[in-house]
Amino acid sequence: MLTNFFSNTKPVNSLFIIALFVCYLVIGFFTEISFSLNISTFCWYLALFGFVNFVNSRNNLTFDNSYFFLFFVFLLGCFPSTVNVNSFFYSNLVLVIFVRRVYSLQSSKNITKKLFDSGLWLGISFLIEPFSLVFSFFIYLAMILHQHVDFKKLFIPILGFVSPVILFFTYSFWYESLESFYKLFYWYTYYDFTFYNQFPLKLILTGILSVTFIALLLKTPKALAVKNKFRKSWILVCFHFLLALVLLIIVKDRNGTEILYILFPSAIILANGFELFQKKWFADIILILFLIVSFGSYFL
Repeated sequence: MLTNFFSNTKPVNSLFIIALFVCYLVIGFFTEISFSLNISTFCWYLALFGFVNFVNSRNNLTFDNSYFFLFFVFLLGCFPSTVNVNSFFYSNLVLVIFVRRVYSLQSSKNITKKLFDSGLWLGISFLIEPFSLVFSFFIYLAMILHQHVDFKKLFIPILGFVSPVILFFTYSFWYESLESFYKLFYWYTYYDFTFYNQFPLKLILTGILSVTFIALLLKTPKALAVKNKFRKSWILVCFHFLLALVLLIIVKDRNGTEILYILFPSAIILANGFELFQKKWFADIILILFLIVSFGSYFL
């Protein structure tokens, strides 16, 4: 029944999923897990939903259904600490806009503009979270996969990247606060993962990562077997997930919101793996289990 309902992209499906997110907000507020029950938080996450759904649908990263959006919200429910508007959220939001430009390189239109924009958005994300610089590899992998490599184009993302960085340097220099600029290049971190030892966070994170890797193993042979645009996009999705994991490991000041970095690529992978199940009763059981875990995370 659930599988049939979410097998299309009707507006009622999106409204239902947004209502599910509101339920998470309300439960998080009353269980004192999250104190972000306000219009501002809701609007910021609506913006995030709009961007991730646009990236997914525009680049055909999943089939024409609501599974991706559903899994994305399920994952937010599984990790209540991700529902927090802070620097990690803003950095992630900018990275979503960044990957939108990178995934769109599958089209040969406006390549120069897309490359400059991707570097520009990465530069903005760098100002918020310096370690997001690891996503620079994502641009060049996309250029190689979509055969947009030449000497001039290699420097276009760099020009886009340095533009906001130079502006920030100018601002810092003018207001005599260069120390804030220099801090962007203090690339050291603390490998202290005691935050993730909390129950049930450790259990749920391990479970979600395990399921994502299983979906990755199931989908990858089928995706690589056919030479089409999706094959290249799938390689990018896998690399996106890998870079998000690296970023999750190296960020400083862990508070749980940084898990948001892996939710977008993880939801794409889960949706693609979920679409492989032919028996609807089995697919329904999986959705119900995700629903139970997402609500259970607030009471365990």
